[in-house]
Amino acid sequence: MSCEVKTYGEIRDFHKVQEYFGLGHDEHWLNTVNYAISPTGELIALGHGEKLAFLTTQWDNKCQLSTYVLSWCGELDDANHIITTLLCLPIFGKSVSAGAEWTCIAIGINTGMVLFYTDAGIKIFSQSYHDQAVLYIKAYSPPRHSEADAFVYIIYDECLCIIKGVDVFPLLVSLRHNFNRTLGRNMHIDATRAGLLAADVLKYQKFKFSRDHNAIINDAVLTGSRYTTMYDHIIEQAVNIGYYAKVAQTPVQHSMIVGVGAEPYIGFYYAEEGYRTTTLSDVAKGVIDLTYRSVFGKLFGQPEKQDEQESVTTPKPKESLMRTRCRFYDGKRDGYTIVLAPNGRLAAVTDSLDRVVLVDMQRGIVLRVWKGYRDTQCAFVPVKERSLKGVKTQHRKALFLVIYAPRLGCLEIWALQNGPKVAAFTVTKSGQLTYNTHGLMGEETLVKRKEMYNNLCKSFELFAGVPTGLKVKSSTPNYCLFLDPSDNSVKELQIPFHFALSELNSKTSRDIHLFRRLKNLLRDMESNEANADEITKVAADFQTVEVRQQCLDMLKKNKKINPHVFHKIVNAFALSMRSAPTEADVSGDDSCNNLNEEHTNFRIIVDNYERLAAFYLNMKQPTEAEFDDCLDLDDCDLVTINQIVLLLSEKSNAPPPNNNTAKMQFSGKVTFQKRCQADGDFVDFLSIFHVEKEDTLPLLREKSEHFGYISGHLFREFFECGLCFEEFKVAALKSKIPAEDLILLALHFWMEKPFRYENCDEVIADMSRLAAMIKAICEVAGERVNDYAYNAISQWWQDVREILLESPKSLGLLAAIVCKLVAVKLRSGFKEGSCDEGSQTEEEEKWEQISHDQAQWGLLIGKLEDISILGATIEQPIQSTEPIMPELPYQQPDCSLKCIVNGGKGIVTDLTAQWLINSRIHPSKIVSSESFEDANTLQENCETPTNKEAVENIISTHANNDGNVGSGRGGDECVTDNANKNDPVLKKLTLLREHFPFSLESGMLLSLMSWQYMVYWSKNLPCLEYMRAALTCMAEFKPTDYALKHGICCMLWNATLKYPLQSTMKLIQKAGRLPKDKMCQQDIEMSAALVPEFLELCLKFLDHFRISLDHSSRELKFEESLSEGSLPLQYLALQQHNAMEELLQLHYELCSVLHLIAALQLKMPKPITNVFDAMENKAFFSDINKELAYELPEPDLVLQQQREHFLCKAISASMDLIREDLEQLYVEEHMEFMTKIMALADSWKLKKTALIRQQAVEMYAHGYDAHGEALLKELRDDDHVARLLLEVAGKRMNLIANESRDSYMKIASVGQQLLHFLDRLRESPSSSIQISATDANEVNLVALTKLVTHCFHLLSQREPTKYVHISGQMFDACAVLQD
Repeated sequence: MSCEVKTYGEIRDFHKVQEYFGLGHDEHWLNTVNYAISPTGELIALGHGEKLAFLTTQWDNKCQLSTYVLSWCGELDDANHIITTLLCLPIFGKSVSAGAEWTCIAIGINTGMVLFYTDAGIKIFSQSYHDQAVLYIKAYSPPRHSEADAFVYIIYDECLCIIKGVDVFPLLVSLRHNFNRTLGRNMHIDATRAGLLAADVLKYQKFKFSRDHNAIINDAVLTGSRYTTMYDHIIEQAVNIGYYAKVAQTPVQHSMIVGVGAEPYIGFYYAEEGYRTTTLSDVAKGVIDLTYRSVFGKLFGQPEKQDEQESVTTPKPKESLMRTRCRFYDGKRDGYTIVLAPNGRLAAVTDSLDRVVLVDMQRGIVLRVWKGYRDTQCAFVPVKERSLKGVKTQHRKALFLVIYAPRLGCLEIWALQNGPKVAAFTVTKSGQLTYNTHGLMGEETLVKRKEMYNNLCKSFELFAGVPTGLKVKSSTPNYCLFLDPSDNSVKELQIPFHFALSELNSKTSRDIHLFRRLKNLLRDMESNEANADEITKVAADFQTVEVRQQCLDMLKKNKKINPHVFHKIVNAFALSMRSAPTEADVSGDDSCNNLNEEHTNFRIIVDNYERLAAFYLNMKQPTEAEFDDCLDLDDCDLVTINQIVLLLSEKSNAPPPNNNTAKMQFSGKVTFQKRCQADGDFVDFLSIFHVEKEDTLPLLREKSEHFGYISGHLFREFFECGLCFEEFKVAALKSKIPAEDLILLALHFWMEKPFRYENCDEVIADMSRLAAMIKAICEVAGERVNDYAYNAISQWWQDVREILLESPKSLGLLAAIVCKLVAVKLRSGFKEGSCDEGSQTEEEEKWEQISHDQAQWGLLIGKLEDISILGATIEQPIQSTEPIMPELPYQQPDCSLKCIVNGGKGIVTDLTAQWLINSRIHPSKIVSSESFEDANTLQENCETPTNKEAVENIISTHANNDGNVGSGRGGDECVTDNANKNDPVLKKLTLLREHFPFSLESGMLLSLMSWQYMVYWSKNLPCLEYMRAALTCMAEFKPTDYALKHGICCMLWNATLKYPLQSTMKLIQKAGRLPKDKMCQQDIEMSAALVPEFLELCLKFLDHFRISLDHSSRELKFEESLSEGSLPLQYLALQQHNAMEELLQLHYELCSVLHLIAALQLKMPKPITNVFDAMENKAFFSDINKELAYELPEPDLVLQQQREHFLCKAISASMDLIREDLEQLYVEEHMEFMTKIMALADSWKLKKTALIRQQAVEMYAHGYDAHGEALLKELRDDDHVARLLLEVAGKRMNLIANESRDSYMKIASVGQQLLHFLDRLRESPSSSIQISATDANEVNLVALTKLVTHCFHLLSQREPTKYVHISGQMFDACAVLQD
């Protein structure tokens, strides 16, 4: 185990902070900013100028690392303040059991003030301790179970200020709590606690440096309180004060401060914290001063409140000058920085002469100097010795020095005190090394101050619930972290303890050195043998199992490892472990049994890897041998092989997706080393075996998905170059891989290899090679292959058949043929002792040639043949020569026999239907191809004239059915027979029907195609082409399949169509018309422009639904080879109850009404409740298969009148669909809607007279007199049409009268009755009839005369009324106008 620099966390927003500071152009921008990392690793604080940025951690499950994201950024309150230093203080809280509750950020600025911020960017406290710029803010936390206090100290150029932890941390916690409470997080206000601590009162101690010789202080550290003996105290007093110094009886408590800079280079100072005993003279002086201020102060006019005012103001602490213990003077050297070890005994100093100096803080001496480190950064890392189970350890501790040289881009680790350099890493030159001497702050304060504040804080939440014996979990601080901007990460150092041990006395240390050397040799290894021998020698020198284990783990993960080198290394491990005795054998102590067991287990693993590497090398470098054996195949097998080759040849002829990759993998000019290292197949080969068992190497079955890929690389060279099967048997026996696992790999190699054969000869040649390999594996397995009773099943071959059942490709059929032939050949040479062959007759011998096991092979091959044809056909999607239908997403199916068998009866139909949908073939071709197949089959089977006549009748019947189906498709023309024959989709479908005649009937396929199209449409409602495609499939059902069609319609209605149609009805009912796009998109997820087309398709669906009501019973048939499983869709369809004709008719009427409203843009309030009664509205969208619990009543007269009014409005709106150009009048769209309106009227049992009358009047009103005249023949008995037409004629005549006074006078001369009629029409222009003509020039007098004539004839057939006279006068007026 070696030293490592591991990624501790990733910084996502590093570049954002860099841009925020305005340093995006600077690669070394971290050198210009102030930074600090929390010891618990939860926060990174960065500051530049007056700007601040905080990065906090969040857990990322993907990378399993802490991720730092920008949580807050902002500026200081005063823009003139410049940040000089930062420090992160993780604060313990009651709400967490381990780690920090929150982090306080201490910020030093150029004015001498120190600001305290929360991790949310909230300023909670600030105080100035000196009037100079803050150099550094540092903190110290004592070791665990220590009685010392934590403290924070601020370093200035002239002094050092110390703040005790018991004073500052409760204050910060209280201020943060009060701030949260003011924000409403805690509404309970406690006046006692609010006044407990004032925000401007914080005790601190201030110690000044000695300024002799113009000393300059650049950095300093505080080692904490020291307790000296009386003798040392006397010596120190005598040395520092003089011979006549007065020595106190009790040594004064003091702290040692070490400062670095210039004159002196290093100075050791004492800061006294204790106080001397008060004497009587001191008391007398105090009484005199008090009396003078109280008595004589009044005489001289001094104010009385001066003392009170002074007591209110914050007293400045007395500045104490630190005593100097010793100094190091060096005029040429300036100290830059000093870092203190966690134990306070050692410190590292960097200076201006590119040196790193290690100082003993207790003795005040320099221990070691490192040269050549410019602008270096240092840190200390303490390491504890890890304990092992069953091994006694001393729990020792070691200290390491980390030196980061940014100029060199190097990070070095040195063992202390006189140890060597144990590791060096190449890192970025723009990084920063962070170091903290403090950990979690405030956890000791919580317990120590409990008794002090017990009486004052009983109601406080912070301390009230803390028991006396509280135990706090402390997290180990991260003393040293490395900020790496090159990859935006935070890195940590992991140093094993044994690097602190002497290399001569530590086997582990020696092995680690060899391990590093071995890695370097592997990295620089070339193809020469000398280097491989050196690697072997280094591997043989390992002495500890731990390092061997780590070396083996490293080799297993190396994708570029050479198999030869791996074999030599594990061989060296095995030889050295066999020759070297274990510790238990040497000492005979029972305490070493665990080590002995570990040694034995690792030796088993090494031996197994050695066997695997040897087997791999034998397969990769086989001995070339001639191979002339050929399989003895019968005609049936040859036909099957030929059929498979023809089906797969199209796919094999297609260009590979990546030609460069294919050339690289199959080129013959690739060296062995490159072949062994291609894609790391050797490492993958090692990973699929269970190597912890002795004397056997079984496969890990949970990695079965990799067997095909790995065996393909393993056996490829053996099949292509060498076929020495005797050598193969020897290698298999030595490897100790079980024979059942070898045959599993061989079969996976064959079943998943790419098909690149051009003819049957090449296939048979490779099948012969596979047969020889399987035979060799059976010989390795021994007698268990054939050791079974005659009428029993061989367990060996049964396991092989189970493997072949899961074959995903068609090559599994060829492997089954090979295994059957090998099994028969091996069985023929095996004689069962209990079989009496002499007594068998010739006829009995023929029967006895087929055993039970051979019969199982026959069943398997028969099933595999069908499945292989299916898989080879639908594995590669193709398109029809005339692609018409829309395409659905297609996923390559799993066509293994196991999947087909477990998929149920309908699996073949389902897979084929998906393939046909992807081919985009028209459903009519599927039906027509089946009809011609049936006719051809009948013609082949019939030879007599009578049978021929029957065949002709059947063919004509099929032709008639095809014609009916074609007409049902709405005018789509059927393709010719030649086109069907040339379509590759139909060719393959015909082949599939030979193997699956029942599953691939047209009704079975069309039902699934309709279902899949409609289901896909239900998930994409705006894509109406898929719904139209489903209706196209429904139109192709034969009458004999109407039972299937009806069941599918029931299921589609409930699953896909019912709810969108119901939403459309509610939307139109609420709006009274077809609303705009926004409402349509919100309610029915399609635009308003698509709603009419959707309703028209719904009408077609209901037409198919109603037609399928008249169906006969139908039985489902499936192939016997398909086993029971999940119920097929067709079975569920036939289980559906017949739909209620009454409900179907009702929904058809509803859909017709909705279609008229949407297509013709009709406006009508509450249209559904107006044209349907309450009982019908209640019956809408109820269960289509269940009879209503009540009878629908006959419509009353009011409802019929409302329906008639609705249809008349629809007729009037449909007139806008008539288009006219200069030559022709287009009325087709209008007539289509009239057909739908009349059909709806028939369904409602309305009289058509009013509707025809409305159409005729609208025709005349729009000027289409010829079409209106044709409708008058059906209205001879109508009493109202003549009056309405007379109004149309009168409005036309009004246009003529308004043109000129002359025309008006001519019309008035005819008679007063006509004139009054025209005036009445003029006065009521908003009558129910509006004509399209707006000018007299648009009125044809001849057509007007003809219209008046029709009115006169119709009126004259009835009793005389005033309208007869008006029509007569109007006729005379037309004559006058014509003259």
